[in-house]
Amino acid sequence: MQHPNFETQHPLQQDEKEWDDLFQNSNYLARTRQAGINGRLRSSRFRSVCWKLYLDVLSEDKTQWISRTKEHRAQYEKIKETHITNPRKAAGQHDLVVNNPLSQDEGSLWNKFFQDKELRGMIKQDVLRTFPEMLYFQEEDVRTKLTDILFCYARENERLLYKQGMHELLAPIVFVLHCDHQAFQHASETANPSEEMKVLLDPKFHEHDAYAMFSLLMETAEPWFSSFEREVRKGKEEMLTSIPFARPQDSGPSVAIVTKVNRIQDQLVKKHDIELYMHLNRLEIAPQIYGIRWVRLLFGREFPLQDLLVVWDALFTDSITLDLVDYVFVAMLLYIRDALIASNFQTCLGLLMHYPPIGDIHSLLLKALFLRDPKNNPRPVNYQFQQNLDYYKTRGADLVNKTRTKAAPLNINKVSSSLLNFGRKLIAPMGGGSSGISPINNEVISAPPPQAPVPRPLAEPPSCTAPSNTQMKSQPFPQTHHQHRLLKSESLPVHLSKDVGSGGASQISLPAQIHSDTPGNCYHDNIISTRACMCAV
Repeated sequence: MQHPNFETQHPLQQDEKEWDDLFQNSNYLARTRQAGINGRLRSSRFRSVCWKLYLDVLSEDKTQWISRTKEHRAQYEKIKETHITNPRKAAGQHDLVVNNPLSQDEGSLWNKFFQDKELRGMIKQDVLRTFPEMLYFQEEDVRTKLTDILFCYARENERLLYKQGMHELLAPIVFVLHCDHQAFQHASETANPSEEMKVLLDPKFHEHDAYAMFSLLMETAEPWFSSFEREVRKGKEEMLTSIPFARPQDSGPSVAIVTKVNRIQDQLVKKHDIELYMHLNRLEIAPQIYGIRWVRLLFGREFPLQDLLVVWDALFTDSITLDLVDYVFVAMLLYIRDALIASNFQTCLGLLMHYPPIGDIHSLLLKALFLRDPKNNPRPVNYQFQQNLDYYKTRGADLVNKTRTKAAPLNINKVSSSLLNFGRKLIAPMGGGSSGISPINNEVISAPPPQAPVPRPLAEPPSCTAPSNTQMKSQPFPQTHHQHRLLKSESLPVHLSKDVGSGGASQISLPAQIHSDTPGNCYHDNIISTRACMCAV
């Protein structure tokens, strides 16, 4: 039994000891990186300082830490003052012809104010959905900080602006800074910390530090959100070009992100598990369906927040270019590979879109390191997901059902009345059944006989029976002896087919769209383009 006067070590003394272990030695950078890779930052009070080092917010020269920190904070203060303005309080604006609420002049502060209000409203919608299970992110002050940071970033990057998903990259940074600030404040109540600790962990600059860290993280993640083919960043020029003769699913929201997830599945997964690669191909589960969300959000929706921070420790400490992302992606697939191979399309979809919990997140990171460099990393214990798959089968079926209910209203609303009239002419019964009009070149063509060959579906074997609803969702082309016409589109083909054997009944077949069940998720948007058809009309 301890003596009543026994005193444990003061919290600040513990902080100073950890600070010295991490930063007060000649080889401190290697030590902090090793701590990040080994998962030792999970309980650290200085995780945010380590992240600043990994993301180049702080330089390797410790003598410049205070000056660099003050420089970043002053820069954000200037950015915020420039972009967050109130036209009512603007001094020296007396020209009411230009500066009034009805003015459309580009130089009008009111015109800029209303444009900014629209952008802030879009950001706010996503911020309100950020980690809804955590009370911290429901606080109005925290939501305002998130909105202001994302708004300032969008205004500083006019080509990219704000894209959905950026709020989920910012939120963990804000949370880590908050935790470190709280721990430091508690420890410094009865003691005097060092000047470096005071400056770096000053809670008054929570928002400023978060902006600096987020901006430098986005220098790597920007191509995953951008639709531009050419990016110039930090003096480095990168060509982001699409693959010639790419499959329809290869054209997506961003050339860079689509190229990346395709390369991971087509090269890395194929290299490390050919059986799993072939199974995913047989089911026609394109990596864009699940991989875009995995990569863009740095697996932010696949793990609980505390495990996610451990994953980010490893990603940031490994390289600012986030090269380890590719191998974490493969390690996640290999963890559930037996369940995937034993499952059909719906269950696989449920597993990939609702990733199963992992008992030891560090084992997953060790697996990723081993896959990348087996010579310098020991082979980890081979953990496999072993659970009842009924839950994931149900979730996959829910995704497919949501696709059915969402696809038709989404696409029909995009089709103009002229295109609908044009479609009605195509599928209307033709007199005599001997000729038709081609929608592309307006040439008279002969209607193919009922025995004409039809395109073979990619996922199912040939069958003479009519496909079920579930089969229709996994087949881009209906397996019937019908007359097929394909209207050109940029991203999503529309199949108009006439049922010759059912008395002229017609149907419009729209390919399935896969959506996440999370509200607001728009990583797999498919929009029908009508330009080719309109030109034909």
